[in-house]
Amino acid sequence: MKRIVAILVLLFWLQPAQAGELAQGLSAYRAGNYGEAVALFRPLAQQGDPWAQYSLAVAYDDGLGVPRNFKLALEWYKRAGYQGLADAQYMTGRFYGNGRGVRQDPAKALFWFELAAAGGFPLAPLLRDQHYNQLKEAVRLRVSSEATEWQARNPQQMNCKFKNCIYPKWTKKPMWFSIGDDQFYP
Repeated sequence: MKRIVAILVLLFWLQPAQAGELAQGLSAYRAGNYGEAVALFRPLAQQGDPWAQYSLAVAYDDGLGVPRNFKLALEWYKRAGYQGLADAQYMTGRFYGNGRGVRQDPAKALFWFELAAAGGFPLAPLLRDQHYNQLKEAVRLRVSSEATEWQARNPQQMNCKFKNCIYPKWTKKPMWFSIGDDQFYP
């Protein structure tokens, strides 16, 4: 019992520090100090913070603060997506749908767009439906079933309907300068 209490105290004690480091990273990113931002995002991302993972993915995607690397961007988007961050699920779907840094795979794109749509990401239903229509019936049913099963096993989906997704304005590229720090942690 003491061990559980100690772990809970440690988790609550670390949470504000992580939130502060993420806010510092976002401030550095907004100020154009991309290297500093990446240096702040990376340890948090490696510790499993989905917002830091997403932020690091964006840095690799855009080549800001790190060399542009679509494979690493996809890896970080997927890590955040597996934790239920709808923005990251949407971007992972875009990568598979467009073949960006990976072989184009409409079935994997559909899987990720299903998750993002369930999470309330506003553009996900349109792309989900486009990919849905590109696949054969058997594949569509299998992928939809896999997405439903994933959601049942992972109820931590961070739903945009109840909490803002990362960008308040939906554009092709992230609007980092309009991110509010309060959108990351409850």
